[in-house]
Amino acid sequence: MTRYADPCLGATPMNDVTTMRSTSPAESGLADTGLGFDRPVPVDGYRWWYVDGFSDCGRYGFTVIAFIGSVFSPYYFRARRRGPAAAANHVSLNVILYGPKARWCMTERGSDALHCAARRLDIGPSALTLSERSLQIDICERAMPSGLRVTGKVTVAFDRILDDCFELDGVGRHWWWPMAPAARIGVELQRPDIQWSGSAYMDSNFGAEPIEKAFKSWNWCRGHSSSAGCDIHYDAQLRSGEEKQLSLRLDPEGRLSRQAIPDLQQLPRGAVWRVARPARLPRAVDRRLVTLEDTPFYTRSRIQQGDAHFMHESLDLDRFGRSWVQYLLPFRMPRVASQPSR
Repeated sequence: MTRYADPCLGATPMNDVTTMRSTSPAESGLADTGLGFDRPVPVDGYRWWYVDGFSDCGRYGFTVIAFIGSVFSPYYFRARRRGPAAAANHVSLNVILYGPKARWCMTERGSDALHCAARRLDIGPSALTLSERSLQIDICERAMPSGLRVTGKVTVAFDRILDDCFELDGVGRHWWWPMAPAARIGVELQRPDIQWSGSAYMDSNFGAEPIEKAFKSWNWCRGHSSSAGCDIHYDAQLRSGEEKQLSLRLDPEGRLSRQAIPDLQQLPRGAVWRVARPARLPRAVDRRLVTLEDTPFYTRSRIQQGDAHFMHESLDLDRFGRSWVQYLLPFRMPRVASQPSR
């Protein structure tokens, strides 16, 4: 496992309440080998693999999330209310393009559309394939609400996969694995016709129970800069009333260390749905905020501070569980009849 530098003194002390303990992917149950594509996901649980990136030119951005047990699915939410629900019967590939030719895709499929192997994960017509130093994502999806096709290939290249997973809840039921915080991405799409390369980030989350059962909310951000490497700040508010916080830095040489946790700042709420946007970020006078997604229960934003570019998310799980939000979600997240993966 990675050996951490001693924690710094900071605005938020790293005591037993705030510190997230870490262990290996094998000991946490996330992976014996590779990225854990073939690890079973428990009933009512979830697993996702997340990638984001920004182009070197600054015009484009990208997010893709592969879900087994799609945590934000209204269909999975209803199924859990009826009784124990199989995570594998609620799978999807969420693909989002930012900038020119923006697209948003998230079609849910059943268990017949899922195929898991040690180094390959198929979800319907799309697939993730792991090699020694890259993850290739073959995309064949439809954007909502337009129905336009999104097809092509995304390649995430990394030097190595980090071997530390962090316990988000303090009882070992929810884990976060920052697999490759500082990577490179190459986007080659045919529909829409887009090609670019840039910086990227890759992680994975796992839960042995519904996410809303353990958490009220969380905010998370990762930032790349030419001078400092990659910073990651995680701030989770538990149903128990506790908070779990963690700040990490991956330096340009690939060394991971715990850092002082910045003060909490309240960024402007989402303009449409008014979701709160708290952030653990260093204070800055030259901050520039661009909202990428403004939804009824979460926001995703791009934040520029000096030469650092952050991807930021805030998630309100009380909002997610409200009936009016569950009513709206199928309009953006259709579910199709089960079909075999390719």
